[in-house]
Amino acid sequence: MAEPLLSVSAVSVSFDTPRGAVHALDDVSLDLWPRQTIGVVGESGSGKSVLARTIMNLLPRNASVGGSVRFLGRDVRDLPPDERKHFWGTRIGMVFQDPMTSLNPTKRIGTQLTEGLRYHKKLSRSEARTAALELLDQVHIPDAARRLRQYPHELSGGMRQRIVIAIALACEPRLLIADEPTTALDVTVQRRILDLLDELRRDREMGLILITHDLGVVKGRADEIMVMYGGRVMERADTASLFAGHHHPYTEALLGSIPRLDKPAHTRLVAIPGRPPNLVDLPRGCRFTARCGYAQERCASEEPSLFRANPEHEYACFHPLPHQSADAQLATGT
Repeated sequence: MAEPLLSVSAVSVSFDTPRGAVHALDDVSLDLWPRQTIGVVGESGSGKSVLARTIMNLLPRNASVGGSVRFLGRDVRDLPPDERKHFWGTRIGMVFQDPMTSLNPTKRIGTQLTEGLRYHKKLSRSEARTAALELLDQVHIPDAARRLRQYPHELSGGMRQRIVIAIALACEPRLLIADEPTTALDVTVQRRILDLLDELRRDREMGLILITHDLGVVKGRADEIMVMYGGRVMERADTASLFAGHHHPYTEALLGSIPRLDKPAHTRLVAIPGRPPNLVDLPRGCRFTARCGYAQERCASEEPSLFRANPEHEYACFHPLPHQSADAQLATGT
């Protein structure tokens, strides 16, 4: 393709509330190509989900948006209403964090799988059922005919998440956004879900945005990683560069908070001290200053822009960390 599948350019989002404007995103940009996976990593409140909803054009009316989001060359906010209702599902699909809140508990799985197919693709009832069976087979759910007759509460957490993925992929979108798709699952099921998403991305030649708070989830699965904090991009690099030598203290803190299996039992988990910034009353300077062990006077008064370590690696820090392998950090526990 001559241009990216998705191009997010200098996007800023704020929400008008009784307490004041909530500055959820500030000058965020990314480009995504077909068959590429971008991992968006950060704590709760860092702006990951707002970014996903901005891409989907699913923001509430009190949102003010700057910048542009172009999908296949068109700005998603300029789509006419009659085209917009066919945009979700057919162009961009989304997998939400909790399948129990994504699925309707009063409807059978078959109904929820086929309603999008019948609405967008105008399939008959029998054609939609055949397509639903094929979808369940693609997401590796056995005994598909029986599953179509079941309700969400009759399935395990992993099964429900696969159903949500099948619904998101039913109308063959070009881009899939997975917002914390494995948070509520045990580690063995997590791996199966992540392997499934990667397999479907390759087979369907989709773009994939994988949103998570865990850098370990995106290692080996994402082509590029974007670390966000307080609505801003702190560090962005191809995965190999980031794990070969990260530069931002927040990236270091996220790596240090990953639970380690080689530690003795009852070892205390490492937490990032302090709290994320108040998005209504943002501090001056770097937003990570209050929690950063490397902060100096300049950090509290001036906000860093993205510096370029190399063509594939950017970071927003006046005092970047020395070259240290993330793999080495994980191995030594530093």
